[in-house]
Amino acid sequence: MANRQVTKDVSDSVIAGAALADFYLNKLNRLIEAHVGDNTRVVVNSGGYLIPLQIGDHWFLIDTATDVDAVDDLDTGTLAAGTNYYVYACTDGSTLSFKVSAASTYPSGFDAAHSRKIGGFHTLCVAAGTISGHTLTDFAVKDILPASIWDLRHRPRSNPEGMVYVTAIQKWVDIYLTSGTGGSTASAYGATISDTRDWNDFCDDYAAVGKRLLSDHEFQAAAAGSNEETNITASADPVTTGGHVDTGSRRMISNWGLEDCCGALWQWLLDQSAYVDAAIAVGWYDLPGSKGQLYRPEDTGDVKLLAGGNWADGAGCGSRARYAGYYRWATSSSFGGRALSDPL
Repeated sequence: MANRQVTKDVSDSVIAGAALADFYLNKLNRLIEAHVGDNTRVVVNSGGYLIPLQIGDHWFLIDTATDVDAVDDLDTGTLAAGTNYYVYACTDGSTLSFKVSAASTYPSGFDAAHSRKIGGFHTLCVAAGTISGHTLTDFAVKDILPASIWDLRHRPRSNPEGMVYVTAIQKWVDIYLTSGTGGSTASAYGATISDTRDWNDFCDDYAAVGKRLLSDHEFQAAAAGSNEETNITASADPVTTGGHVDTGSRRMISNWGLEDCCGALWQWLLDQSAYVDAAIAVGWYDLPGSKGQLYRPEDTGDVKLLAGGNWADGAGCGSRARYAGYYRWATSSSFGGRALSDPL
């Protein structure tokens, strides 16, 4: 391997200076990228830049591109579907190697002093099948979702697990419908979908994990490539997240890898609307949780948009489908959510 270990007499400032002009000054450069032509691999330093990397007490200058295989370089066990994996730079004290692990601390065979987490990715939960014009057409189960690849330079402000980067809006978006609540709010495959929660609840849940609801235009862009004007097969509540197909046996997945955007559950959006009529009395409404009141026309007034369509809405579902008939304190088993994070 061409990577060179830096001797102790080379200062940190020299190391940093050598790399700045070649790598760090370009915001678009990434430490880890998708492998062109092989969806089971990622590439560390695909541009062959000079990149300083510290692992414990050891410094390395990475100056070549290195393929990391999700199967061959996995530390232990076998690759799983719909799972978060981490890429580690590891050393035995003299040489540099890269490992993939489902462990979020350090890979098997190494400790915290001899490994450093430099990024990660998420594997596809169910094969995408052949979808004409779709970016993930023919992707197999357990393949690496290209948009899910993150690293020390390219990652969300929140934790990166279960998210993809949607370049159209330059935001990180949850792959799955929300599960859990509060600090346990997550984007995870096969988890029980959080529903029957109002708009306020989802806002609190996402704030607890450093995320927020998507806006109207963000949802439209992120959901592009999903099934349109169809709902989930059997037209029934999916209950759990991910891997579903619609009534035409087409996978319910967007171009970016988002699951169940359309035809599963309506998803709360950030956007606000209201109905105002001069003939209708206006008054205060006590909001749930004893946390303030809303001043609005008494019969309707407050509207929070929902997107995507639910499991029985058929032709009404889609990336541009919106429901503008509910207020922020409304709850339903067909109302869920999906979160977003800004890039770091």
